[in-house]
Amino acid sequence: MSVLAFDPERDLASPPLYSLNLSGGQRSVLAWIEDHGGLFSAIEVPVTDVAADCGSSESTVYDAVNRLTGLALLVRHENGLYRINARYFFATNPDVRRLLAAALSDPPVTPDGRARAPRKVGNTEARRRRVVRPVE
Repeated sequence: MSVLAFDPERDLASPPLYSLNLSGGQRSVLAWIEDHGGLFSAIEVPVTDVAADCGSSESTVYDAVNRLTGLALLVRHENGLYRINARYFFATNPDVRRLLAAALSDPPVTPDGRARAPRKVGNTEARRRRVVRPVE
């Protein structure tokens, strides 16, 4: 059995957003969640506030959240908070996806002997330390 190496194009892939046939209300709710920090952490999605901000009805917001959760664009946490699926973020930001792939495949940075040595002090700083000033 062979283990495949991490491939961001394959492992972080997501279908294009346009192919999911999202309604305008669903796109608005997704944008609202993204604008309010739901891309990086789980947030509360107050239906009345979202409906007022998006100019839609509460039932539209409920339907949108249910559809987005069913598509796994939204991840629901056990405490009722929602977060946008990270694969959506990487699908819409291919440069970040490539940067992540490079970070995972590059060798780790390792300090050498000079990095572990005490910091060298410049000549001016060394002279300042040697001067003894009289106390007045």
